[in-house]
Amino acid sequence: MLRTLKDKIFDKYYINCDKADDVCRELDIIRADLTKYSKEIDTEYKDELIELKRIRQLYHNKKGLKNFDFLNFNAFYRWYLAQLKEQQGYCYYCKTDEGLIAEFIDKKKEFIKRPNRGKHLEVERRDAKSNIYNAENCVLACYFCNNDKSDILNEEEYFEYLKDRRLFFEKQC
Repeated sequence: MLRTLKDKIFDKYYINCDKADDVCRELDIIRADLTKYSKEIDTEYKDELIELKRIRQLYHNKKGLKNFDFLNFNAFYRWYLAQLKEQQGYCYYCKTDEGLIAEFIDKKKEFIKRPNRGKHLEVERRDAKSNIYNAENCVLACYFCNNDKSDILNEEEYFEYLKDRRLFFEKQC
């Protein structure tokens, strides 16, 4: 796939947050061209920029954790988008569509104590015992599964738990 100059600017300036002078030098453009393309990107990539901002916030919330093992924001961002595409916008565990969950959250907003959570799929560690946040150990889960699974159950146990909760507890005891 041939990447356009706008795509390259988007990666360097918006995702990597490279300095404008560095972007101009690397892409061999003048500052006025960067400004022109940035204005076009702000309009044409509007929805993607909103999503980028949300994912950047998620990254910053997680990157301070000692076992957060994504090289940088670009790696995390690319993983997140690829994972979202692979899961087709559904929770990894309960297979509920992110849009349906967002609609439900909107209807229940008066009961929500943390208004910034719930509408979007969250990063969940498949195996919490390893405690590593990386591409191999993470999936996207809805707010409910993310909290329900907690750090107590691993992925295999949680799928068993979802099938029949009462039977799961009986087997464990």
